[in-house]
Amino acid sequence: MSPTSSRPSTPQATTYVKARCHCGLNEFRAGFPTSALPISSDLCHCSSCRHSSGQMAVYHVDVFDLLCHDSDEPFHFKKMAGCDGDGDLIAYQSSNDGVRYSCSVCSSQLFFRYLGKVVEGSDGEREGGYLRVAAGALERTEGIVKPGYHIYVQDTIDGGLADHLRSIAGVDLPRYSLDVGSEKLPPGWKDEKLSKQGSRDEDGELGPTPTKSDDTLHFSCHCKSVQFGITRPSSVSSFPSAAYPDLLYPHDTTRLSKVRNFEDTKWWLHPPGSAHPTKYLAGHCACVYCRLTSGFELQSWLYVPLANIVDREGKSFTLFEDNDDEDLRVIREAVDKLGITQLHIPEERASRKKLKGLKQYISSPGRYREFCPKCGATVFAWQAGRPDLICAAVGLVDETQDGARAEGWFTWCLDRVGFSEQAVSPATVGGLLKGMQASKIETADGVPAKSVKLATPLLPVRAGIGYVERKETSSAATSARFVDGIQAS
Repeated sequence: MSPTSSRPSTPQATTYVKARCHCGLNEFRAGFPTSALPISSDLCHCSSCRHSSGQMAVYHVDVFDLLCHDSDEPFHFKKMAGCDGDGDLIAYQSSNDGVRYSCSVCSSQLFFRYLGKVVEGSDGEREGGYLRVAAGALERTEGIVKPGYHIYVQDTIDGGLADHLRSIAGVDLPRYSLDVGSEKLPPGWKDEKLSKQGSRDEDGELGPTPTKSDDTLHFSCHCKSVQFGITRPSSVSSFPSAAYPDLLYPHDTTRLSKVRNFEDTKWWLHPPGSAHPTKYLAGHCACVYCRLTSGFELQSWLYVPLANIVDREGKSFTLFEDNDDEDLRVIREAVDKLGITQLHIPEERASRKKLKGLKQYISSPGRYREFCPKCGATVFAWQAGRPDLICAAVGLVDETQDGARAEGWFTWCLDRVGFSEQAVSPATVGGLLKGMQASKIETADGVPAKSVKLATPLLPVRAGIGYVERKETSSAATSARFVDGIQAS
């Protein structure tokens, strides 16, 4: 198949599904052999996939045909003369054998092309290549595609997303250490580098937390154009004020007065209510904005104050396009009104610049996505009304420090998936909930994963999508109940 078209040479019964990126610049129809539906494919956890996407695992499916969304003309990755329905994709070669294609405007990663193996004795000719489409870009997935197994779980060091997504529709997902056919890893597996971290002794007491690089946790995209770190919670970490995220209080079923968090609970800091928090909240989101700007069904976010994010040199930065920090501008306007003529502003603060390597996409008024324009990795999401509390893509974590889930740094939501009512695949969300419940029990009781038996979580149906039923609890209890989600980002 050529980079511009995958039109089959032999006609056969084909099922077409509409697909697009968030901004709509790339709209097309993906064709799959009807006789092969639903098509099973892998969830890849390799370091290249995670760092080139910002996701904890990527999910691509073999595509048989690509057509324009409003005609039967072949869909091309770059606009061609006389073709109105073509896309505008940026190609990034993440390895000698693989090329990824993302939207030039919203960064949605739509395709992966395996170039094939070089034919021995040839002049660079290849064979066995194929093209895959990102499942999250599809308008529907039920009955069309389904995750069948995890691959390259070994790269995560701690099991990554595979520990949370263990089965779908009651079918366990095999967890291969490398590619299909390699050693299978059990739930709860950790590389020996991490096996003793957080383990329990005979008395049930937790072991010591990791100390390696404990002052800063590093993040980077695949091409290294974007690199940053986060520091441990400090006195400034409680400065932001923010409404509760969707999964702490589902926004479509909770009173607005509660969602607004008038109590000013610092829900992103953990342990909840601690005078000296050591971790940040992290969780999964299934909202349509996350799905279409990434190309994948699930986006895993970390909530962290901007004050605790530093560049590769350890300096603070801003996400505003203006070179002058917006907060600093407000301060200057205030002191001018007060008639103060002398104001000391730390040099580092006064010269704070936007983080290098980022490109911005406005997903809706006042809501921003930051991504790497070279490799297409999702990096940040933030809101103009809450610029001091940032969502950072967990897939960019340096897994060699504390594993892909970085549980020495993050407290994971194990109760619910953000905006689950918007999920394109309720079965996937249901499987994720079941796996998270298993992880929650294991974390609390130290029960081996293979001995945990859970019934399928109850998912009351709303508009065909499941969500977890909740009851009102005290503010102390709800502060410990958390989950990811970006409201209509």
